[in-house]
Amino acid sequence: MLFPRPQEISVEEAYNGTHRIRRRGNHSGGRPWVVLSMISSADGATSIDGNSAQLGGPTDREVFLHLHRSADCVLVGAHTVRKDTYSPLPKHQQLVILSKSGDLGSNTQSLMDAGNTRVVAGDVEKIVHEITGSVCVLEGGPSLNNQMLQADLIDEICLTIAPMFVGGTTPRIFEGEWFNHGSWTLAHVCQDSGFVFLRYLRSEIGN
Repeated sequence: MLFPRPQEISVEEAYNGTHRIRRRGNHSGGRPWVVLSMISSADGATSIDGNSAQLGGPTDREVFLHLHRSADCVLVGAHTVRKDTYSPLPKHQQLVILSKSGDLGSNTQSLMDAGNTRVVAGDVEKIVHEITGSVCVLEGGPSLNNQMLQADLIDEICLTIAPMFVGGTTPRIFEGEWFNHGSWTLAHVCQDSGFVFLRYLRSEIGN
């Protein structure tokens, strides 16, 4: 860890979720705490050949899996599910997929047969307020991320910057109409093997 104080630290310590556990009634409408988990290249690309995994390394994968597995719910767009070939989640978690068509790619049948996969469409604010559990991890893509940010539904952003410059026209973390959301508080900066790990909290939440 480089900030807030230099030290050797594990992924579990760096991404400890104690601050995320809140009583749902403390939030407007009782929605869960939403953590955006994303990776981008140093020049802002979110994937290579449509797959975000090609940007990552071992530590980034550990961060992703730690956040993914520690959530009560994973919220993701259907395009990301198809490109990254999502598999069913364990029974204690819920997978909520935003899709108008219901096409989840090659794993459509297994995802729907799992019993804990919901395919939804419509207003993200209504969708998020219907999610059960205390913590929801948002895993993209850029269009869904942008909808969530505009609706002020993201509490924390965990962003990995990969030591790559890929060029091209790959989407950014947020893709859609420009707007000024406001400021965020930098909670930590870590690095490993050239990867930089940033964690932001909404400014009103603080550190």
